[in-house]
This record gives sequence, C-alpha cells and structure tokens, in this order.
Amino acid sequence: MAAISCNALGAVGVVASARAPVASRGAVAALPVRTQAKSVGFGSEAQRRGLAMNAARGRSTRGARGFEVVAQAISEPEATEAAPEASAGDDEAVCYLRGVHMSPYKVRRVLDVIRGKSYEECLIMLEFMPYRACEPVLNALFSAASNAKNNLGMNKAKLYVSETYADGTGTMKRFHPRAQGRPFPIRKRTCNITLKMKERP
Repeated sequence: MAAISCNALGAVGVVASARAPVASRGAVAALPVRTQAKSVGFGSEAQRRGLAMNAARGRSTRGARGFEVVAQAISEPEATEAAPEASAGDDEAVCYLRGVHMSPYKVRRVLDVIRGKSYEECLIMLEFMPYRACEPVLNALFSAASNAKNNLGMNKAKLYVSETYADGTGTMKRFHPRAQGRPFPIRKRTCNITLKMKERP
C-alpha cells in the first residue's frame, strides 16, 4: 500500500487504498496537504455520523435560519410613526398553535426555558436545544414576533416572551398487539401552545 505523509497536520501514515488506480493516487499526491487528508477520508466517519444525526432530527438548516433572524431583529430600526398604532389594550402580541401532535409535558419543558427571555435569546436557545418540541415552539415564536411587528408596530429587537403555556387537548387512543393476543394501549396526546410577547420599555 502507498502511504501519504501529512506533516502539516502532524499525522504520518494516512494510508490510501491499494485498490485505487495509480492515476487517482497520483492526483491525490499532487493536491495540498490539507486536501490530501480530506480526500483520503481523514475524519470522514465523524462527519458522516454528525450529518446523519442532523438529518434524522431534521435540523440541518435550522441553525443558520435562527442566526439570520437574530441578526435581522438586532439590526431592525425603531418603529416609526408610519407603523400601525396600538391601542391601550393591545400591548402584547399573541400566537395560538392548535392541535400540536405532542405531549404537553414535553412542550412545557421547552416553554419553561424561554419564558421571560428576549426574542434573540429565545431564537438561539430553540435552535440548539435537543428537543423535538423546539420546532413547533419556534414556529409560534416567529408568528408572535410577526404579529407584534405587523399588527402592533413593535420593534422585534425589544420583544420578550411575557407569557407562554401548553394545555392538553384530545388524546387519540390506539392499541399495539402484545403477547398472548393482548392489546397494549397507546395514547397519542395533543396540545395547544399559547405564546405572548411584549415590548420592553
């Protein structure tokens, strides 16, 4: 087998497969050292494992979206007089998310973390918390912030989560067959998410 040295990385003996054609191995040797290590699969197993986990959770692009929204919220200018005026009773924006196919217990675990936090802090927390309930809560947060800006003329950079809770709704009862022909009950719970946001003075 032909060995390729990686002196810049401090690793010697990165081995290319002997089954590869001679021309391809020569092309690899002509590349820079960092490209050589990458082309022969240096650290590729960990990368593949990480990409597979992100794809399984469906969160491969959520981080970039969250930081983009945070940057947009921070750089947003103050609300001008042209924005719609809010009445005395319209001091908070509300978002109702109905019929979420998730247990309210699992959703409350996420809501308890973001309660009282600013809009930017909530976006960053929801992007990187390892819970499946972060996705519906993130959608509710986006909707509440949009309602605050478009309907009440608030500044997204000053918003914070004033109140949020999850209430249990209907439960779908299903059964799973077990030993000796016995049915094992399965309860598929749903919940309603309510999220309210206010503007800091």
